[in-house]
Amino acid sequence: MNIHIHTFGCRLNQYESEKISYELKNMGANITELNNAEAIAINTCTVTNDSDKKLIAYLEKLEDLKNKKVFLIGCYVSKKDKDSSILKDNIILIPNDKKEEASEIIFNTMHNDSNKKMDNPIFFPQEQSRAYLKIQDGCDVFCTYCIVSRVRGHHRSVEPKKIYEAIKIANDFNYKEIVLTGLNLGSYNYNNEIKFSKIVQNILEHSSKYGIRIRLSSTEPIYFDDELINLFKNDDVLCPHAHIPLQSGSNKILTFMNRRYTREDYINIIEKLYKVNSNMSISSDVMAGFPHEDNNDFDDTYDVCEKSKFIKMHIFRYSNRENTPSSKMDGQVGYRAKLKRAKTLNDLNNKLKDSYYKNAEKRNLKIIIEKDLKDNNYIGTSAEYIKCKLYSETPLSKKELISTKALKYEKGIMICG
Repeated sequence: MNIHIHTFGCRLNQYESEKISYELKNMGANITELNNAEAIAINTCTVTNDSDKKLIAYLEKLEDLKNKKVFLIGCYVSKKDKDSSILKDNIILIPNDKKEEASEIIFNTMHNDSNKKMDNPIFFPQEQSRAYLKIQDGCDVFCTYCIVSRVRGHHRSVEPKKIYEAIKIANDFNYKEIVLTGLNLGSYNYNNEIKFSKIVQNILEHSSKYGIRIRLSSTEPIYFDDELINLFKNDDVLCPHAHIPLQSGSNKILTFMNRRYTREDYINIIEKLYKVNSNMSISSDVMAGFPHEDNNDFDDTYDVCEKSKFIKMHIFRYSNRENTPSSKMDGQVGYRAKLKRAKTLNDLNNKLKDSYYKNAEKRNLKIIIEKDLKDNNYIGTSAEYIKCKLYSETPLSKKELISTKALKYEKGIMICG
């Protein structure tokens, strides 16, 4: 069986698609380009209205493939108001609550068999040099602008024993960095006994045995207790980088968003992190033009971003997502205002990045090699999430962890050697 896998959306979706691909290959399938495929699996995204439009447009391009099975997987499938025009005889829907069984459903459908069972791996080798490990899924927070928590289902956590086994297997595949990920990572809470800061501490104890460093993916501010913050002291094991979504620096707007923290809470967390580790780097998600946001609210957001000294900001202009509470709010902000505010934030983003990188010059960095540029030049990522280019007379391999000196920040990248 030849199958093509196409992925829309976030890094978590990309991770899950790689897992489906790995499982299908182990079951005997071939993962191929679209023109050679007997079937197509599409891991969908529905985070914005544009995400839905991109999926529909892609499906329309497949009109000449009516005789091939098309498996739609994930978030778009799980939403209640799907476009009925896509529900055709050759399309099979696999919602999020069946995503863990997706490879089994695909394989057995193609072979008219219900007996082939999937060997669900604890860990699987991935294309990238830094391995991703999903330890949590689902979300019970329900921010007013977000549809994803409404289609991904309730919070659930992976059993600790399986996480520790995955770290051992990652070591067998020579990984030196594992990125912990989840839909709402910090909400990890296994059996109401092991919460997020505790599981991270336990993971660090296991990974340190193998010389594997751990990185946290996006973690909400409400989960940064003192126990978690203090773990960043040991930056040989826990990367001194945290992605902490801000969204807004205005308490008024945070309330409208149902974000469950204040600007003062956020600034306090940032100050504690920098105090624990002076090399700490922090990135964030920031939204411009949420309903009711006036110039004073935006100024508050700009102020928090400036004080936080982010290494990187992911800047979004608010757009109405159908069937979310924010889409029904009055006080919608005009397009021009959103555009102007996003540009102002982007200018600050560039300024803050330049400042962090320049301050890191002459520092010793520990880099995971990710790409071979030929001629003994390589691209990698430091523990602080600094993108680096380096020259080495000795050949280096992907996944390798090396220590080197930051020489000069140049054209958006750190030159090392």
